[in-house]
Amino acid sequence: MAGFVSTTVGFAAPVAGAALALGAYLHGVIPGVSGPLIGVLVIIALSFLHARSLSIGLLFQRISTLAKVLLMLVFILSGWYLGNKSQIDFMPKASAMNEIFDGLWFKASFSVSLVWVSFAYSGWNAAAYIAGSIENPRRNLSRSILLGTLVVMVLYAALNWVFLSSTPIEMMKGKKEVGLIAAQHIWGENWGKFMGGVISILLVSTISSMIFTGPRVLKTMLEKVPQLRYWSALNKYQIPLRSIWLQAVVSIVLLHVMDFESLIYYVAFTLSLFTLLTVLGLFILRIRDGKPEGYRAWGYPITPLIFLIMTASVCVFFIQMKPFESLMGFATGIVGLVFWYMSRSARSI
Repeated sequence: MAGFVSTTVGFAAPVAGAALALGAYLHGVIPGVSGPLIGVLVIIALSFLHARSLSIGLLFQRISTLAKVLLMLVFILSGWYLGNKSQIDFMPKASAMNEIFDGLWFKASFSVSLVWVSFAYSGWNAAAYIAGSIENPRRNLSRSILLGTLVVMVLYAALNWVFLSSTPIEMMKGKKEVGLIAAQHIWGENWGKFMGGVISILLVSTISSMIFTGPRVLKTMLEKVPQLRYWSALNKYQIPLRSIWLQAVVSIVLLHVMDFESLIYYVAFTLSLFTLLTVLGLFILRIRDGKPEGYRAWGYPITPLIFLIMTASVCVFFIQMKPFESLMGFATGIVGLVFWYMSRSARSI
């Protein structure tokens, strides 16, 4: 079920969200541009690219990812030297603690706000999806996950410091295109729009990575169910062509039926719920089958237990504050349950 949710919510929905963000950036640069239409065209174009050639798709992904990281570094350094330095203090204060804690536990509003932070780190576990193509996965898989997460952590914290120190917070509240707004404060109106256009183009890298990875996971899931195996077929170049276009259709539908904020909350709650259940399965497997060989859960059972408590708390707060998105997440889980029964029946035949 977690695999099903990962292939649908974990990839198709973030593709739609990133496409909406890209459209919002371009609309901020060129007001007459239709953001949703741009998002749809980008999804179709990148799906065609990855369906056409594996080597070209990989080359495009490497170049666009490198360009995105370099742009972040330019943004961070420029903000450091050119931005109007607001007095941002990262040390905890009593007033901040009152906004975070309600007695001995976190406030619901603070817990739900962490969704936006966690979404910035989504994909931290993506290396696991291509473990079969990694040399010496017992060593390199964990290194890839740890190194990737650390790099994102540093870039994310530095970039947000630039946003907060260069731009009034009130101007960024409720906006998707915060990079464009910050760029205009750092470089001025015209150069800021130029950088906003560059940021929108580099969002293509995010969409491309999920269009490359998602269909390969989807293909593996669909081939387990005879009724859906048609969509898992590979073409002569070993590309999951039908899965690519199936994911593209789901992404385009989500792009039109949900706005950006609801989409992010829906993705975050659903993935949190099934990550919670998956980690809970770690305890069940340990009790039933004993300690696994090859991979170790560092700090077991303390570290996964802390994760379960924190994630469960966020899910509870989420249900209270975002009932519609939570209901959508549970509905997706029910579809995943049907998918599991179908695959289970196929294995028993």
